[in-house]
Amino acid sequence: MPIEFTRFDHIAMGVEDVDRQAEIFEGIFGFRRADTWERDGERGIRFAFGGGEIGWEVVQPTGDDSPLRAFLDGPRGPGVHHAGIQVADIEATRKALQALGIRVSSQSTDEQLIVSADGAGEGVQFRFFVGDTTPEAGSSSSEKPSLGITKLDHVCVAYPDRDDLSKHYERMLGMKQVWRTPDGAWPDFGDCVLEIPGAPINWEIIQPVGDDSFIQTFLDRRGPAVHHVAFEVSDFDAAKRACEYYELPTFDEHDDSTDGARWRDAFIHPKFTGGLLTQIFWEERPGVWERSDKVRPEGYAG
Repeated sequence: MPIEFTRFDHIAMGVEDVDRQAEIFEGIFGFRRADTWERDGERGIRFAFGGGEIGWEVVQPTGDDSPLRAFLDGPRGPGVHHAGIQVADIEATRKALQALGIRVSSQSTDEQLIVSADGAGEGVQFRFFVGDTTPEAGSSSSEKPSLGITKLDHVCVAYPDRDDLSKHYERMLGMKQVWRTPDGAWPDFGDCVLEIPGAPINWEIIQPVGDDSFIQTFLDRRGPAVHHVAFEVSDFDAAKRACEYYELPTFDEHDDSTDGARWRDAFIHPKFTGGLLTQIFWEERPGVWERSDKVRPEGYAG
């Protein structure tokens, strides 16, 4: 049975300097600061954005012996470090992980269980915790333009086989494939989208196809890890103007339509965002962008 959780709480990014990253998120991204802390070898800031359904955190190590230091010095850092998931019962969660054959990290405590990125997190660390981590967020005081983000749509993980990882995430968290690119749709990659039960975001898995795949290059360099995150924006032209204001070049931009409804998207290079490959998109009608190149998986029952 998958782990029962009460809230898919946040995505956390490991960085060298949280204050510098806060400038990026509060300025370019328009995030609102909600909390700060220093504990367990980490200094962090939590942000709210959009409707506040899910939080975004940035953390930096406070010493050379911090486990986060190893992440930043390794091939995956800086970038998305972990996903935080709230559970009602930590011991029940521990037993559920054991039943799935997933070992928790030695860094785990009585209040938090950690599944490492290389120990069945499969590219992403997962932290299961009890308690509430959603303080009231302040309002944005900046008069400068921002991307106008309304929500985090999905986190995309690069992995050698999308179906193998889909099955693993289904066993662990109950994720279900809802969309996938048909075999051969693209010459260098294939992907699929998974719904997370009760969560406001989706999870995407992207795999390499062919010897010259850019995803294979990514895997060779970083191993299984988060490849990018995608945010919806309220006004694509305004988001582009914000990028121009901050002198952020965008690339791989598209302006297309699906079922008669227009959508637009583009990427921002991680060197401008502190290590986060960022995709922004706008769609005229909900869901048209996500399914623009995808079909339902075989046996899908929505």
